[in-house]
Amino acid sequence: MKRLLTAFNLLMVAYVVAPIVLVVWMSFTPSMRFEVPISAFSLRWYHELFSYDAFIDSAWLSLRLGLLAALIATALGFLAAYGLVRGRPPGSAALLGLFTAPLIVPAVVYGIAMLQFTNLVGLYGAFPALLAAHVVIVLPFAVRTLLAALEGQGPELEWAAMSLGARRRHAVLLVTLPLCLRGMVSAFLFCFLISFSEVTVTLFMAGPAHQTLPVRIFNYVSDRIDPTMAAVSALIVLVSVALVLVLNRLGALGTVRK
Repeated sequence: MKRLLTAFNLLMVAYVVAPIVLVVWMSFTPSMRFEVPISAFSLRWYHELFSYDAFIDSAWLSLRLGLLAALIATALGFLAAYGLVRGRPPGSAALLGLFTAPLIVPAVVYGIAMLQFTNLVGLYGAFPALLAAHVVIVLPFAVRTLLAALEGQGPELEWAAMSLGARRRHAVLLVTLPLCLRGMVSAFLFCFLISFSEVTVTLFMAGPAHQTLPVRIFNYVSDRIDPTMAAVSALIVLVSVALVLVLNRLGALGTVRK
């Protein structure tokens, strides 16, 4: 039975990892078409990618959008989590459900709603509207992560600081925030990764001047398919793996310190 479970787990891992490895491998082909195995090792499509200004502009836009959305969502998520954990307001379960509601709303429904709303207020295609949509998308992940961080840190040290004369805001800034720093970094990275790769809602929200990298890829493959897509996919995988390793490292540090 144990061998059967091991074989099943290996099969599932191969099912998930094999397409990613295949895409990365094909990004090094010199041919105009996808081929397995590749005839030679070449960086041709990476050179093509970096010479394509539209992709570079979209990558910078996705980076800027992801960083801002993650920063705002982490700040709002900390305030929401702090209020829920320390304040215990009436209806806290309903409030938590409100903060995490975007997780259960289909992305297509949310995208259509945001499209209609931004058209109504005259902000369709504007960067602030796109940023607001991404903040709403990633906020539940920030709230959940920071709830866990705050629940793992009792209020005793904060109370001790206030008993020594510190005001609550000073106790929060100088005691609670440093204790939750690892959780805040994790929340920030989660939010950035989700925002950077978000495509469904962005397709509804992005105007011609604000096409993020996933939207640019979607539009590109709608017209043609060549190994340039494999190259950009390989770079996105590299960034994603790096962020996941950082998150795992932060989790390991938290476990050791506890």
